[in-house]
Amino acid sequence: MKIFVTRTAMIFGCLLLAGIPISIAQNPSGDSTLKTVGYRLGQVWIADQGIIVTILAVDDVYRVGKVVHIRVDKVPFQDCGNIHLTRAIEHLAVTEKVMQKSGLVLSQENAVLPESSLAAYRTWETQKKREVIKQSLSRAILGEGSSLGPMICNFVPSKA
Repeated sequence: MKIFVTRTAMIFGCLLLAGIPISIAQNPSGDSTLKTVGYRLGQVWIADQGIIVTILAVDDVYRVGKVVHIRVDKVPFQDCGNIHLTRAIEHLAVTEKVMQKSGLVLSQENAVLPESSLAAYRTWETQKKREVIKQSLSRAILGEGSSLGPMICNFVPSKA
């Protein structure tokens, strides 16, 4: 009889312990996915609407925490009939928390980084007041450059 109780206790204990990682993995919002992602130079992530986010650098910034420097490509810009225009943002500095909440999906490692984006990052480093985005990534991306104004879409059909 003693062996039965011991085995039952062991089985119950194992089942109880099996549930612990689930509760540890949950964050306060109830989301059961782990949010510890290691952002590294050269990673390419895909966001909503096919937007491409490339990691240029990761820094620890005083009083801000971990900051991820990104280049953003294929940002929807404007439609001209059946032609969908996109644009690129050479550099944005965003907090790691913003990146974690953005719903990005890793697409590639060790991508070649454009020199223009690295130059924009270096310029950011030399600025006295460095801007770091703390709002949602989609708001930062889609709101960036909206001051360009309307575009006139005049396309002459080809006769070829």
